[in-house]
Amino acid sequence: MRMPQVAVIGLICAGIVIATDLMMHSSLLRVLRPRITSPADGEIITGPVNVSWEGPEPMQATLSGNGQRVDLGMRESPFEVDPSRFPRPGQYGIELRAARLGGLIGADRRFMVRRAKEHTAPADERSPDEPFNGSPPSAPAPQPDSGAAQLAAERDQLRGDVEQLQGLVAKLREDNSDLGQELDELQADTDARLAAGEQQRSELAREHLLALQENQFLRLRLANIPACTVWGYLAVPNMSTNPGGRVVLVSDRSGSVFRSEADCLRVRRSDPTGASPCVCIGAVWGGGGQ
Repeated sequence: MRMPQVAVIGLICAGIVIATDLMMHSSLLRVLRPRITSPADGEIITGPVNVSWEGPEPMQATLSGNGQRVDLGMRESPFEVDPSRFPRPGQYGIELRAARLGGLIGADRRFMVRRAKEHTAPADERSPDEPFNGSPPSAPAPQPDSGAAQLAAERDQLRGDVEQLQGLVAKLREDNSDLGQELDELQADTDARLAAGEQQRSELAREHLLALQENQFLRLRLANIPACTVWGYLAVPNMSTNPGGRVVLVSDRSGSVFRSEADCLRVRRSDPTGASPCVCIGAVWGGGGQ
C-alpha cells in the first residue's frame, strides 16, 4: 500500500474519532481508559472519601486495604465512602471496573487515610452568660495531636510485634541448629551402621567362599575314594581235609588283601577251589558286602 493511501486512511480515522467525540461530548479514550479525578494519587485524607472519575457510568467499585477487599457495588460518579469503611489509618485503594469488559476497562487509585483530630472545647472557655471578671481569657492549652498519638501507638505496637517475631526467628534458628546437630548425629550413626554392615557382609562373603572351597575339596576326595575296598570269592576246599566246608577268600597265600577286582581275578584264575566269581566284599557305600 502506498504512503498517500495510508495518510488518507489515517486522516479519515482521526476525523471519525473527532466527530464522535463532538457528538457524545466526551472522549472515546475516557470510555476505554477512565480516569479517577478524586481522590488524588497518594493523597492523605481525613474523614469521608469522595470518589469521582471521568469515563463510563456506572462502574463496579471495590475498596481494598487493611487486609480486606470490600465490594461497594455499582456506583455513579461521584460517590462518597463512609469513614466507617476505614477502621484503621493506613493505605487504602479504590478500584473501578466496567460492568462489561471489566478486565480491560478500569482504573484504580491509592490514597492514605488518617484519623480525624478530636476537637474539644478549651477548659477556660466561658459561657456567654458568665460575667466577665476583668482579666483577659487565658490562651487555650495546646491539645495533643490524636493522629500523631495514634501513629505513635501503632509504631510501638509494630515494634513489639517485630520484637516478638525476632524472638520467634531466634527460637526457630536455635531449633534448626539443634535439628541440624541431631541430623549430623543420625547421619554419623547411619554411616557407622552401614560400615559395620558392609564389613559383616565382607566377612560372610569370605566365609562363604571358604565353605565353597572346602566343599569342592571334600567332593574331590569323595570322587577319589573307590567304590569297594575289599574283593573276594567263594572257595570250596578239599573235601578230604574240610568236607562240606566253604570259605570266602579275600587275600592270597601271602596275606595281601584283594583291594581291587584285578587282584582278586589274578588269584581266582589259578585257584582250582574257586566256586564263584570275584565280588565286592567291603563296599564303601551300602554298608556291607555282596
